Amino acid sequence: MSLSEWYGQREVLLTGVTSEFGRALLEKLLRSLPNVKVHVVIRTRSSLLKEDRINKIFSSPRFERLREEQPDAMSRVKLYEGNLRYDNLGLKIEDLSDLKNIEILFHAAGPFDEIFDFCSDSLPKLRVLALAASLFNLKDTFDDIRNEKFLNIPVTVLRFPCIGPAYKEPIPGFVEIMKGSTAIMVGAGYALGRSDLPAEIIPIDLAVNAIIIAAWERGIRNKNDIPTMYNLPNLECTWSELIKKGRLAYRKFPYPTFGICGMTSIAFLHWMVVFFLEWLPSAFCDNVLSVFGGKPRCLVEHAKVHETIKSIEEVINKPWFADRIRINQIEDRLTLMDRKKFPVRYDIDLEATV
Repeated sequence: MSLSEWYGQREVLLTGVTSEFGRALLEKLLRSLPNVKVHVVIRTRSSLLKEDRINKIFSSPRFERLREEQPDAMSRVKLYEGNLRYDNLGLKIEDLSDLKNIEILFHAAGPFDEIFDFCSDSLPKLRVLALAASLFNLKDTFDDIRNEKFLNIPVTVLRFPCIGPAYKEPIPGFVEIMKGSTAIMVGAGYALGRSDLPAEIIPIDLAVNAIIIAAWERGIRNKNDIPTMYNLPNLECTWSELIKKGRLAYRKFPYPTFGICGMTSIAFLHWMVVFFLEWLPSAFCDNVLSVFGGKPRCLVEHAKVHETIKSIEEVINKPWFADRIRINQIEDRLTLMDRKKFPVRYDIDLEATV
């Protein structure tokens, strides 16, 4: 059975929808699987009700293509007030009864523990639980899938490297959040790491496609089969190559910093570059702005970018070994039409992408 046929009119539960990956997954499900009904667990936060939060997501630039192609797409989304840290995800009893027909659960972000109990106790028709996890927390992921709670749950785990800008969807190069990997790509600052290592980045749309096809592959197999795990590929270039392409792109589309970009594994050199070529110029510019009545903002921007890049120092300082082949083997089993709609392989023009 093809992927599109298998999803058909099934009911899907999506958790972690407010994460960047969760939003991208929701958009792709609604746009490419027009008969699927999506149930979303989301909590009220900062005085924003669940309806306000999902409307804010739907009105964001990521959903512009969906709004144009399928204006009524959100009518296929049903919201539930909940919290992933509580028993039964914090759902009301009447809400639990509405979820009895759920066959696919995508856990896009957040803790795993309560998800296992919830699947066992509240989703009698579940065909697959698809978990999004980090490639960089190998031990934690293996501990989770060896958990005895998995025994009666059909599970597939997708382990991602750093999520990067989109390859093609909703538009090429689309990015919502400036993360560390993206900051390095666009030449926003100087990083402490090994530039000879592979750039552990995957375009977000390909990561979304991967979890959708992995869920299909697990769903068409026996429910009692052992859990499956897939490690997603990276850009197949080094950080050094990525930075070089970023410098070329910077000439045409400069990021609003002082143009200092690169990477070194020497901590003292990194400190010298950041202090003298980033922090001091930022402080000087803020003082000039203050003198002329402007609002100082350069140090704030510098600190933001610096912390963003620092957040991935662990990733860029050591190699990450993992078998990346198996997800491509699943794609080979797709029909030609499904392969076009849900690609996981790519031949990226790195310079054009950056």
